[in-house]
Amino acid sequence: MRRRQVVRLTARGAHTWGRRLGWIASGALLAVGGWCVGWLQSRDTSVLAADGTASLSARLTTEKVMVVGGSMAHGWKDPHDDSYLRRAFAALTASTDTTYVYDDRTVVGGSPVTLDRDGKYQAWLEEDKPQVVVLSWGLLNDIYDKTPLEAFRQAIADEIEQALAQHAVVLVVTSPVTKATATYNHAEDEAYMQVESDVVASLDNPNVYYLDLNRDMTLYMEAHHQSWKMYYGDAWHPNEAGHALAGRLLFDELVSTFGMGPIEWQVTGSPNPGNATGNATGNATGNATGNATGLGGTGASQPAG
Repeated sequence: MRRRQVVRLTARGAHTWGRRLGWIASGALLAVGGWCVGWLQSRDTSVLAADGTASLSARLTTEKVMVVGGSMAHGWKDPHDDSYLRRAFAALTASTDTTYVYDDRTVVGGSPVTLDRDGKYQAWLEEDKPQVVVLSWGLLNDIYDKTPLEAFRQAIADEIEQALAQHAVVLVVTSPVTKATATYNHAEDEAYMQVESDVVASLDNPNVYYLDLNRDMTLYMEAHHQSWKMYYGDAWHPNEAGHALAGRLLFDELVSTFGMGPIEWQVTGSPNPGNATGNATGNATGNATGNATGLGGTGASQPAG
């Protein structure tokens, strides 16, 4: 009996000492752990101080894009007025770290000549304060109205200069191919596009770009053995498929011109950021030279859009 008690007491003592040693060990671990946490926190603070918070998070930019044009730029014949321009900038927003806020200032039935005369454009620039201005006139209204090329030239130049005065990058974008631009109004359309190209080239400004979407769509259709008939909304406007194709082509053009970064204002005299088709001389394979004769055309009448 006594031997059993001794063994029991001995076992109890050993258990008590084991618990004490466990507490001591736990306290030591907590102390070491606390030191480690403190060191890690101190290290993270020093890393943030050295690198900056912005370097550890996505650098997002927001730019407002003011779009000026007629019914084609507005998106006529697309079920949701989802124009080629809206589609292209939506794709840029989805694909890059820049969010493009789309500011639709299109005027159905408008032209650069009438817009300049009304004085709306300058008011929009001052009110909206865009970082990017897109001028994408369908040109068929001017062809229909027989607008003199010199008047058209002056109106386009004025729109570009007014946007530049607000420190907005200007994109002059030709319109998609339609039945009229591909057939009975083709020569006149080429003449007006050449004026746009010439105006951009004459300015020789790193913040002005000429993007010949009409040429891009023409070349695409030729390469895929297609014609305007696949993209016919009416004689003056592409259908939904036409807006979608033109939007994809314009997206490609924007990425090839500006890369995946934002469309940024360049200080005059700075290197041009990789713009191959924009603010030089236009594209020799696209636009014809054009002249002031025969600008009335022989095509069927079409409601101005």
